[in-house]
Amino acid sequence: MEDTSFDLLCKGLSAGEARLFRKIVKEWCAGDEDSFPVQLALLTRAQWRAAAEMPLTLQKFIAAFEAKLADHQKQMSASAKSLATAGDDKVRAFEDTVAVHTEAMEKVAAKSCDHLDETEKYAREIRKQMEYGLRESDRITKAFIDERHRLEEARCDYERSMEWREVANNFLTLMIAAVIGALVTWYFCRH
Repeated sequence: MEDTSFDLLCKGLSAGEARLFRKIVKEWCAGDEDSFPVQLALLTRAQWRAAAEMPLTLQKFIAAFEAKLADHQKQMSASAKSLATAGDDKVRAFEDTVAVHTEAMEKVAAKSCDHLDETEKYAREIRKQMEYGLRESDRITKAFIDERHRLEEARCDYERSMEWREVANNFLTLMIAAVIGALVTWYFCRH
């Protein structure tokens, strides 16, 4: 049996969280798993998962990078010791190379920190957009309910006007029948 969209949305949630989420989705969209709110929730959850995994990925990258940097530094240090017997010019060139590599590694580390800051900025923007979406959803729901009440009142007013119109038509028909009956009676009485 294939997982439904709702099952994918609940993946990784505890039983209590899944129950609560199921209740929210049911209230939100009357249980249609392919409806816009459920699809929006799937998209939002995927975005939050991606945003949540980004700092961990960056931390793993930084840790691996630092480990590799430490390994390179150890190797360079060992190479430097073995080259100690070489001429001073070669030693200076090697030191310059080590400095360039160290500077490059520091730039990469700084760039990784910039990526982390950018990820946090995107996470804040996503949260801001989600809050805006919730406010808009509340506003639209209220407008829909208000419009439904106005339509209900208009229907009641229309039904009341139709009742008065029917009474007026019946009264007018009765009056016309009475006048015609009086004229017919008068006509036959004279002849």
